[in-house]
Amino acid sequence: MSPRNFYNSTAYMVVEFILFFVFFPFIANEFLDGWYKIIPLFIIAFFFLFLMLKDPSFDRKVLTRFNRDYLGKSIARMIVITLLLVWFTFWIFPELFFVYPIENFESYVITFFLYPVVSVFPQEIIYRVYYFHRYHKVVPEKYLLMLSNAIIFGLTHFIYANWVAPIATFFAGWIFLYNYYKTRSLLNVSLEHYFYGLIMFTIGFGYFFQ
Repeated sequence: MSPRNFYNSTAYMVVEFILFFVFFPFIANEFLDGWYKIIPLFIIAFFFLFLMLKDPSFDRKVLTRFNRDYLGKSIARMIVITLLLVWFTFWIFPELFFVYPIENFESYVITFFLYPVVSVFPQEIIYRVYYFHRYHKVVPEKYLLMLSNAIIFGLTHFIYANWVAPIATFFAGWIFLYNYYKTRSLLNVSLEHYFYGLIMFTIGFGYFFQ
């Protein structure tokens, strides 16, 4: 069997899936603390990006395409979800409301600039771009593939050792999935991901992702 055929075999894909989407997050949760947990994320994202760039069937335009029309359509959704996040945080976790930017302003500013680079882009490369390019042949049914992605995306966030992060990211995953299916754009989905993340860190909900 050639290396390419082995790489594209179902058996290898299953092992790959378990290794990168189950085992590595578990290792990160067990042995890494704080920001160190993103190290495996960064490494995996670069590795997956390398594999995709070597794959002749991969549409590289996904990495640079930007759909301005869809951005306009997504603004209304972003406004509604922001209002819901603000209301939910104030109602359920009032003790966290705006605590992060007020009490840790320097860290908040650092998060503002580093979050898209060290978290958003790597996550979207792994969980949207690579995931759907790689596994659509194994799970050809669109909505089953989407459901598996949302579940895995949520479960991965157990690395933050609380129940809020996995549930929140399961639902957020559906938003990012919809964005990516409509645009096939890393930039579009990453921009929306970054926006929600920034809102969460600003209003205090980001406490569950630290």
